[in-house]
Amino acid sequence: MANIKEYTVPPLPQVILQVIQYDHNSPTANPQDIEKIVSPDKGISAEILKVANSAYYGRSGKVKLLRDATSLLGLKALKNLIIFLGTKNLNEKIKTPILKKYVNTLPIVSALLAKEIARDLKKENLVEEVFLAALLHKIGMSILAVNKSEHYALLLEECEKNEFDILEMERSSYGTDHMELGRQIAEMWKLPNELVRCCGIGTHTKVEELQTDLEKITFIASICSMELLHIPVEPSNYQKANQVYQQLGGKGDVILKFASEEVFNKIKEHPFYQLAVT
Repeated sequence: MANIKEYTVPPLPQVILQVIQYDHNSPTANPQDIEKIVSPDKGISAEILKVANSAYYGRSGKVKLLRDATSLLGLKALKNLIIFLGTKNLNEKIKTPILKKYVNTLPIVSALLAKEIARDLKKENLVEEVFLAALLHKIGMSILAVNKSEHYALLLEECEKNEFDILEMERSSYGTDHMELGRQIAEMWKLPNELVRCCGIGTHTKVEELQTDLEKITFIASICSMELLHIPVEPSNYQKANQVYQQLGGKGDVILKFASEEVFNKIKEHPFYQLAVT
């Protein structure tokens, strides 16, 4: 397998790295800590105010100060928004529609779906955690898109057109795949071990490899989001997603429940989705 050192990895801004490593579960954690980290970065601060003033939060035009925005969004959601903005910036030079679909749209759809699935499973304590895990679980695709650009776009087009296995095509072409690169970049960013494992989740992941509820919900969201975006998925993955969903106490067919037009329309209304696709 190729090593991440063989690839150009666009650096995350220091602000984003600080936010990623900030322990929001600490008893002393509060939104003002994040505010202090972020306030020097005018670009990120402006995006936070934009989201806080979106129709989704019902405060259109009323939030003027970063402090008010941080209070409105809450610590965990604010942290996720900032990390989302950081990953979006990684892909800012990517303009090819199919690449944007895989590195911008797919991660945010997975992340927002993961929140819905966690709520459905009464895992309220994981709602914001699974957003981050699902958001990052395809980060390896961003690295391939940045480094292999036109060739990777052609590879993904061929996979969709002929229903080829993406991971097998990546390995054949590059000697590695986005799951392995995802794990390596998560380790480079010094993410917690559980998030490192989530960054390596994909269609080849076996049910028995999913160790925690966070990983299991990320896997379910990954399969459902691929279905929503018409990305070819082996039927066995639907079975695996349902098996994992039922292990967690879910009722009914998870694909029918979450890979529906109704759910997708709800996701499209979210300001994070709108930021991802613009």
